[in-house]
Amino acid sequence: MTTPTIAPVGPANTPAASEPTLAALKAKFGTVPKMFSTFAHSPAALDAVAGYFNAMGGAKLSPRTQEAIAIAVAELNRCTYCLSAHTALAKGHGVKADELSGFRTGRSADPREQAILDLAVAIARTRAADVGPQLAQARKAGLSDAELVEVVAAVAQNVLTNYLNVVAGTEVDFPRVA
Repeated sequence: MTTPTIAPVGPANTPAASEPTLAALKAKFGTVPKMFSTFAHSPAALDAVAGYFNAMGGAKLSPRTQEAIAIAVAELNRCTYCLSAHTALAKGHGVKADELSGFRTGRSADPREQAILDLAVAIARTRAADVGPQLAQARKAGLSDAELVEVVAAVAQNVLTNYLNVVAGTEVDFPRVA
């Protein structure tokens, strides 16, 4: 285990403006994941990331597909924290071990989900600079404009959380995936 470079906040150093969001997260999860406690150093950043997660809960992309994107992006960004967290969440959505392994390499047996993962991985790898073929394939697979926007949003959301957790060295508080 590495020593965090940005430790999560604790009772003695939690900004007052972060307390309501942390309380809401505790009510939702039963505990506050360390990632959110790390974001809590900045009430604005915490509110932004919590709001992002809440808003994406109403997305057209299914929770399973969003977890597939999160796992693929976490693997690309070498974020053990997010890989572990999203693997646990995906298991909660009934995703099987072989599917989880596939998500890590951007693979799905479902053709529509595969088109989504191909687009998401291309966005993450190229910083969206060269995704024409994957975008065309996603459209061919039947994705609406709303769903295409949500793929980009899901990648961006996960890049944000991956980068914070990698920079901060956030201790994994989910079953660890290596």
